[in-house]
Amino acid sequence: MARILIEDIKIKRNSKKLIPKKEEVAIPVKPIVEKKILKEEKQTEEEIKKEESKIDEYLKNLSKDRQKTQTQRLQSTPHVKRKKRIVGRSTIITFIIVVILGGVYWGGNFFQKVNITITSKHQLITYNSKQFLASQDPSLKAVDFEIMITSDKKTKNIILTESKEVSIKAEGSVTLYNEFSTTSQKIVAGTFLADEKGKSYKTNNTVTIPGYKLVDKKIVPGQAVVKISSFLPGEAYNGSPENFYITSFKKTTKYNKIYGKLKTPLLGGASGLVYMMNDTDKSTIDNIAQTSFKEDMIKKVEALVPPGYILYPKAFTFLYKIGGNVLSKTPEAGIEINGELSAVLLKEKSLVDNILKVSLPDTKGDELKEITIPDLSSLSFSFLNKDQIINKEVTSIPFIMNGSVDAVWMPDIEMLKTKLIGIYKNEVLSIFRQDPGIAGAIVKIFPPWQKYIPDDVSKINIELK
Repeated sequence: MARILIEDIKIKRNSKKLIPKKEEVAIPVKPIVEKKILKEEKQTEEEIKKEESKIDEYLKNLSKDRQKTQTQRLQSTPHVKRKKRIVGRSTIITFIIVVILGGVYWGGNFFQKVNITITSKHQLITYNSKQFLASQDPSLKAVDFEIMITSDKKTKNIILTESKEVSIKAEGSVTLYNEFSTTSQKIVAGTFLADEKGKSYKTNNTVTIPGYKLVDKKIVPGQAVVKISSFLPGEAYNGSPENFYITSFKKTTKYNKIYGKLKTPLLGGASGLVYMMNDTDKSTIDNIAQTSFKEDMIKKVEALVPPGYILYPKAFTFLYKIGGNVLSKTPEAGIEINGELSAVLLKEKSLVDNILKVSLPDTKGDELKEITIPDLSSLSFSFLNKDQIINKEVTSIPFIMNGSVDAVWMPDIEMLKTKLIGIYKNEVLSIFRQDPGIAGAIVKIFPPWQKYIPDDVSKINIELK
């Protein structure tokens, strides 16, 4: 009984180690040689230690048996076998790098392009009173030109200071027509005319009106111009009546067949105290005509210059006149100014060709076609003859040019592109050297490793500067 009690005590002491595993361990009791022990005897300390060591050894052996059993179970459980890697990690990385580089190279070829900046050749041309000729004769190979004539009128109100008593008849001119016969009709000076309102006038001189002609069975009347004056003085005769009839032909067949039409208005009629222009007033009107009125007419002509032509500031003549005798019943009077501006328009291309012919005589062929002068307005124009008359009958005009212009070579971009297609990049400059209008060039190819110009002309960009 004493042995069993000791073993129970040992088991309880080691129960703390077994609790976490939550297993009950049956500890078999080994047969022990019976010994006669007296109830009063107590086991010595040494015997207790021996018994404890035996129990510890037994537990260790039991633990090893359990671990062995678990190992056998794990070995008997089926496992998924891992496949061995066929390609190594370094190989995969290398492959990825190759793919990326290949993509960059292929993309570079796909987006291939070339940008070329060309510096054009320039040459300064300077003139000091250089003479040219503008002509409408093609055989002269001079500068082509056109003449534009415009007229305008302006009324300027001024205060007149000079006055006097007058008795002046109105004057004007009439065109007389002959539809009466094919023979001429003579109208002597002093013949009376009447307008549609019954006012009377007299012819100032004798005229002969030619007979009419038949053209396509239609009567074309003969005509002659005659000056007339009002029968009486006074401003009442000033005006613009349309129709005139010869008073002596009244109640005859000639009355409606020989008649007159107003050519110029009747002006200047006055009587009594009137105000008139003196030299000071005339100087004021002259100043207005030569400044604001003239400038307005120039702007009007400039707005009408057609494309391809140039109008220089001094390439025109300006004429003006003050309408009739200015007589007014009041000091304040409206003075009418009538002006006419005749402008010479030079054809720009023809002018450039003449400048190049004069200043660059050794330049010929395709090179000559490349040269342009973008700023012709930097030159100044003046007539060689200071009294030059400009009208529709003029066929040639000598003139002088002063100033400087920049001649610029403009190479044919499209032709250059066709020459550059697919060539080796080091050959580009040799092609540019063949064009005398190219002073320099910068070539940039994308991607940088490309050694040839693209085969697609749309991928070749050329810029001139």
